[in-house]
Amino acid sequence: MPVHLYGQPCNMDALKSLCDENNLLMVEDCAEALGSEWKGQKVGTFGDAATFSFFGNKTISTGEGGMIVTDDEQLAEDCRSLRNLCFQSSKRFVHERLGWNFRMTNMQAALGLAQLERLDEFVIRKRNMGAKYTELLADLDGVQLPLAKTNYSDNIYWVFGMILDEKLGFDAEEALQRLGKNKIGCRPFFYPMHQQPVLKDMGLFKGESYPVAERLYKQGFYIPSGMALTEQQIEKVAETVIDEIK
Repeated sequence: MPVHLYGQPCNMDALKSLCDENNLLMVEDCAEALGSEWKGQKVGTFGDAATFSFFGNKTISTGEGGMIVTDDEQLAEDCRSLRNLCFQSSKRFVHERLGWNFRMTNMQAALGLAQLERLDEFVIRKRNMGAKYTELLADLDGVQLPLAKTNYSDNIYWVFGMILDEKLGFDAEEALQRLGKNKIGCRPFFYPMHQQPVLKDMGLFKGESYPVAERLYKQGFYIPSGMALTEQQIEKVAETVIDEIK
């Protein structure tokens, strides 16, 4: 189950208790949270397993793919087998169950390992970018900016999200259009699960409404936050946001 929002973890204590009380396995979705901590403990170390993404826009990237981490030796071996077409160790082309070709190439792995060595540096860079955006946009009315920290975690600013107040009279879609005309590439928040056409066509979420998720999607968007952004580019993005949204 997802455990992050704006790159910082949600209530892991409550999730852990829920799993323990109901004899459930916990799989942490750490796709965007690499480097985050909950009360001083790294995400990815709480559950029975955890998944991380190395897609191109993540804090470290191999272009695509990701990794699964676990301290369960049998689960780790099962994952390795499923990743590699479930070849038998003694008879390579004999299969007792179906697997997938999910192998990462050596070149991708080398790229990821080299970046992993710089993870702390990248997290500092992301936090500096988040602090700069927060400073430049602090006086912008009608916009909710991400928190820098809570009493349990510091934001790693995987992305820098903004939520527009309805009183502004326009939504995120219009904001993206305005910024796009100024060559500022932004993207919307994730589309709510209960509104996904493929799931609705399967008969799921009938008659259900989740107003918080709906509002976040309608009013929220991310501004540029790639690792290669210069301070001048950050200032340009912030200046354009202020001009187009105030």
